[in-house]
Amino acid sequence: MARKTKEETLATRDGILDAAEACFQESGIANTSLEKIAARAGFTRGAVYWHFKNKGEILAAVITRCRVPFLQKLERASSGSRNTPVQDLRAVFLNSWMELEASPRLRGLLEIMLRNDLSSDSQILRQTHAEGFRDCNARIISAFNRAHALGQLRPGVSAEHAARLLHITLTGVLYNSIFQPGSIDMHRDGMAALDALLGALVTADSFVPGQPPTPPA
Repeated sequence: MARKTKEETLATRDGILDAAEACFQESGIANTSLEKIAARAGFTRGAVYWHFKNKGEILAAVITRCRVPFLQKLERASSGSRNTPVQDLRAVFLNSWMELEASPRLRGLLEIMLRNDLSSDSQILRQTHAEGFRDCNARIISAFNRAHALGQLRPGVSAEHAARLLHITLTGVLYNSIFQPGSIDMHRDGMAALDALLGALVTADSFVPGQPPTPPA
């Protein structure tokens, strides 16, 4: 019985997050209320409050739920048990872009994450972004440190510098694909930009430019 209760609790929480995600995409963050989320989820306002203190906490949970699987993939790229950190890192981003291109839901969520204003909601969004950036950047640095240990970074290139340049490139690809739709092909142009950057940072035998990414683990 306890197991069933826990599963029902998790299902309710996920239902609230699903409804919130849909409301955020349809109405924007500022125009979404707890009442609107509750009505969309088919729960009472009290049920929503049982799981979350306020809309900002729901927003943070929506973003975290999307980010966790991506961070898990990055974790694999920095594993000390693997000898292909550059290939693994490249595959994580290319596969993620392919998922974004194929999923209107993920693209809508990414647009919510990339939009900012001076509202209190966006301040929460920026704080969540900052936390996500630290987690993501730490794993990318770890992957490049693994590459350095294997002799795959070019002389004079540090893991921290490589991670900063990679983040700039990734952000550019995402912003252009979301806010200038049709201006770039995320997979084709994103791959070209990523491969050009990696070619300047790592040794030639670390990856094959233009090669389709390995399927996600």
